[in-house]
Amino acid sequence: MKRTLLALLLVAVPILSAGQSDAPVPRPEVKVGDRWTYRGTNILGPGDDEHETVVHRADGKVLQIVSTRKSDGKEIDSIWTADWNAMTSYTGFIYRPSSGISRFPMRVGDKHTTKFEVLRPRANTITQYATMTVLVAEWEMVEVPAGKFRALKVEASGTWQQADGAGAYLQQITFWYVPEVRRWVKLEASSPRGRLSEELVAYKLQP
Repeated sequence: MKRTLLALLLVAVPILSAGQSDAPVPRPEVKVGDRWTYRGTNILGPGDDEHETVVHRADGKVLQIVSTRKSDGKEIDSIWTADWNAMTSYTGFIYRPSSGISRFPMRVGDKHTTKFEVLRPRANTITQYATMTVLVAEWEMVEVPAGKFRALKVEASGTWQQADGAGAYLQQITFWYVPEVRRWVKLEASSPRGRLSEELVAYKLQP
């Protein structure tokens, strides 16, 4: 009888852990002063760079971010939704209403489609129409310079159509989101126009 109970307990433990893994991940509580340092390629300009990203505004709806390149001290502003969807990118391009790739609460198996327009900075001129399918693929262990993390792997792919009818291209984006970091620890994107990536080097969050 004791052996039977022990066997049942041993079986039940991994089942409980798996259930906890499937719990939905809530939207991060990003705070003013939260900061992340990334090592990136083609993020804030061509080539490799290291940059620090700091939250300057967080009101529950909009995040104002200032990213500083360590190579030359250049500061670049960007605006995001509270779900970490880009509204204005590092290049200044505007995403209307937003990129819509992140959606919280987030759990493995979630899938949605996002559509948005890309506008040229200060010109209010649409340059592209994008349609992307997003999948929260799995929990995955990922190792970056900042350490080893258990992350939600999110995959997005879709078509970006030129507004002038000049053609379309496929864009693929993958990022690894870690709840306790309040942001991704790794990001990769590729298209015929090139590749970009970033990995977390260090971070400091407000309590």
